[in-house]
Amino acid sequence: MKLQKILVLVIAFALVNVSFAQAQSSKVKALNPSEFEGLMKNKGAVRVLDVRTADEMSEGYLPGAINIDFKNENFKSEIAKLDKRRTYLIYCKVGGRSGEAAKMMREAGFTHLYSLDGGIDAWQEAGKPIEK
Repeated sequence: MKLQKILVLVIAFALVNVSFAQAQSSKVKALNPSEFEGLMKNKGAVRVLDVRTADEMSEGYLPGAINIDFKNENFKSEIAKLDKRRTYLIYCKVGGRSGEAAKMMREAGFTHLYSLDGGIDAWQEAGKPIEK
């Protein structure tokens, strides 16, 4: 009986460790505007994704950004066309959609993902440039 309890505890401990490790590996690092801008400078290795609507993007966007609207029903098929080996810098207006988009991308097999903490609003508050 005592051996069974020990065995159950060992299995439970192992499952908790596996779940924790998976949760840790699935997190996407949120960067402040300066950190995000620093990574943007490596143009050959990174792609900047604006996951806002086309209307929002028309108001201004980060230099070199590609628009893939998170709210559009074809979002999953559009990200499926992207190279999973690249690094992606993802942003939206304030950070909510970019976090969800990054989570979906992580689930689709992307491994190098970063989001802009506070979105384009934080970017503009930091005095960073936008294009129109």
